[in-house]
Amino acid sequence: MNRTTLRALFHDALYQVLDNAGFRILLALFLLPVLLSFAVSFRETSISFLWIWEWDYGDFVRSATASQGLDAASRASMLEGVRERLLQSIVDLVIKWGADRFGFVFGIAAISFFVPQMLERGSADVVFSKPVSRSALFLSRYVAGLIFVGILSTLLVGGITLGLLVSSGWFDAGLLWSVFALMYGFAVFHAISCTIGVFTRNAIASILLTLVFMPVNCGLHTGWEGLIVIERATEGARTSPQEEEPESGAFAVLKTGLTTYHVIAPKTGDAMRMARSWRRSFEVQPEFEDADLGLIVGEAPRGFRREPRSSFSGDGLQWLAAHPDGAGESSWTLRRQNLSDTGSRSALVKKLRKELGADPVRSDISSRYADRFEWVEDRGGEKRLRRRWILQVSDSIVTLDYDAESGWARANEQENAATAFLAGIAIESEEDRLMLANSYDSRFGWGGAWQYNAWFSLGTTLLFTALVLALGLWKLRRIDF
Repeated sequence: MNRTTLRALFHDALYQVLDNAGFRILLALFLLPVLLSFAVSFRETSISFLWIWEWDYGDFVRSATASQGLDAASRASMLEGVRERLLQSIVDLVIKWGADRFGFVFGIAAISFFVPQMLERGSADVVFSKPVSRSALFLSRYVAGLIFVGILSTLLVGGITLGLLVSSGWFDAGLLWSVFALMYGFAVFHAISCTIGVFTRNAIASILLTLVFMPVNCGLHTGWEGLIVIERATEGARTSPQEEEPESGAFAVLKTGLTTYHVIAPKTGDAMRMARSWRRSFEVQPEFEDADLGLIVGEAPRGFRREPRSSFSGDGLQWLAAHPDGAGESSWTLRRQNLSDTGSRSALVKKLRKELGADPVRSDISSRYADRFEWVEDRGGEKRLRRRWILQVSDSIVTLDYDAESGWARANEQENAATAFLAGIAIESEEDRLMLANSYDSRFGWGGAWQYNAWFSLGTTLLFTALVLALGLWKLRRIDF
């Protein structure tokens, strides 16, 4: 096949897309969130529409928490990072539900007639009289579908990314991987639609059978993933090999069937997992993370630097800041101690209460109860503000200490920075950490066992797609028009 023929087939595929009414409808629908991303500005403290109307984030938080009786500090903690969370939620909603769910279904419905229309009596006589093979014409219709979704997904994802950068100054390079994820999943279902179209020569049948396959395929893979998670969690709970119980006959058959299907069938759901794994390489890593306790410190305290020799399980992880007027250094110290070494949390609280002659106040760190003490002490002729939070996480006591010159620490700027630092500390529950450790998503990646291996998923899915297209070509060559 010469270059002129290839160019003609590409132009034909492009015209198939541009002349498609479904493409134009989706184009208009996808342009709406793109235009909104330019019109709506997410600022640090407020949302602005067309730079005219403005709504403060605090108003939303006060309205949402009016019946909960939260104090100002708790509301301030909720406001910290609200812009990033809101932007991320909106992007996930548009990509996952707008494009991945609605876009797939509408796209399949819009282009499922490409092949059946080519095979209609009369049309087929004209088409196949051209000096181009049936295989080339079939594959050109398949490429037309890829062009269809490629243009729309690039417009949606690229447009929103650019819009948020221009209007809100927010850029997520990893978001662009969603274009690959959308095209990857669509390529599989479009191959099935094309091949069904060859066998049935009916666009309605092609649409219905493809749309039935999509949720069934997803459900069977989800069932297999659930079995694997249960199996791994059960293995982790055993204390000795003797505790292993034999599988029932029905369970063994179900497991074998789902495993066989998982190996053979396309794993389109893994596309978003691959995109997330690539996206994580662009994300800012947390300041500190302790996997045993599920504790994450998002960012260092504003204006402080971490002492590299400090240790979380030793004398404490420490962040230091020099006082601007030459007073003593300010510090945050985060420390972990075992209950066996310190006694109970209540014993520590009781001891400190006795030393200070003051009662603690209730505080929350990552929605966990903590006792908070505050006092002022004289040190070398300097008034030092001291604060200490004491909380229990699993079988450990975690303490957080703040030590700074009193006047400097009580300034609004420093109080806001302290509130922001506390709000950036996250502690996952033991149940959540256990579920995450056993989940399929946490194990999925580019290395490791085949059950969770991205290369295995990618290779078998592409092989399935190639075999489906080959089946369609085989049938097409044997049709007598």
